[in-house]
Amino acid sequence: MRDVTLDDLDMLSINILVNLYEKHSATFVAQQMNIPAPKVSRCLQHARVIFNNPLFIRKKHGLIPNEFTRKLYPIAKELVQCSQHLYQLNELDNNKMDSAINIFASDMLIQHFPQQLSREIYDAHLPLSYKLHTDSDNIFNEIKQGRIDLAILSESNQQRFHFYVDSLDIIPLMQLNHLYLVCGLNHPLLKQELDLETIASYPYLSAVDLAIPSSVDPFLLYCQQHKLLCQLANIDDIDCKLTFHEIYQFLADSNSVTLLPYNKVFDQSNLLPGLHVCCLSEIETKRLYLSQSYPTLYLVKAKGNESNHIDWLTRTVTKIIKQSVH
Repeated sequence: MRDVTLDDLDMLSINILVNLYEKHSATFVAQQMNIPAPKVSRCLQHARVIFNNPLFIRKKHGLIPNEFTRKLYPIAKELVQCSQHLYQLNELDNNKMDSAINIFASDMLIQHFPQQLSREIYDAHLPLSYKLHTDSDNIFNEIKQGRIDLAILSESNQQRFHFYVDSLDIIPLMQLNHLYLVCGLNHPLLKQELDLETIASYPYLSAVDLAIPSSVDPFLLYCQQHKLLCQLANIDDIDCKLTFHEIYQFLADSNSVTLLPYNKVFDQSNLLPGLHVCCLSEIETKRLYLSQSYPTLYLVKAKGNESNHIDWLTRTVTKIIKQSVH
């Protein structure tokens, strides 16, 4: 019998593995992907041989991923996403696609945003491609200069937008009403009462992605207002802006903590070992925002932007956000 290597793993098996992880039912996946149920089983068995791992545990409520599969899932999901983008690029090129739309969104904001948007474009049969940007030195200038067509931004102080109202359409989408505490799995904070004062006694990583560079992290503003001494985490050795996964790695390897308003950090916490993520209590969250506004998500674009399909894209991105963020 010949040796089996990762080179033998096909995209269909990867796609089925991802869908089984998300849906827990081989029957449902077969229906959703429009392929015979026996083929789903054969591909799953093929993946088990490739990885030399059972991957899923069959329980009363369906197939439950084991620890190995929870670590494998983010990588497999990226592979599926890349294959979808390649397919979309080929289809759109065959149909003489329009120029790419440039979209800015923090990678902490929406789980699987590129896949969701690509699916909407594909289902609408639009000759449209896009490029997703997750970092910017001055996002407002980039929008005004036409380098970014749409941006999804979060901000606590709406008055800070008044400099841009003449040149930009700034559309409020939704408030971010929850706060998620993120720290190492064995952090000493977890043995204490989780209130704002206790959190302030540990090094704090300010990672809230606010639209205006001069805006203050809501937790740091609370500490200033209540004269709490809050030591900032030491990130001097980090040359660039922390990404979603770099934040997780930093917190797992340090005694620092952070508070973030994005549900993605909670939704993906089970995929990143070594961390504890929990929703801060409603009482503590209200205390923090008692004398300041809750952060709000905005969709921002240049006034008079005449890019093809910009109105459709605005509606679609808004729908994805309202379905995905809570």
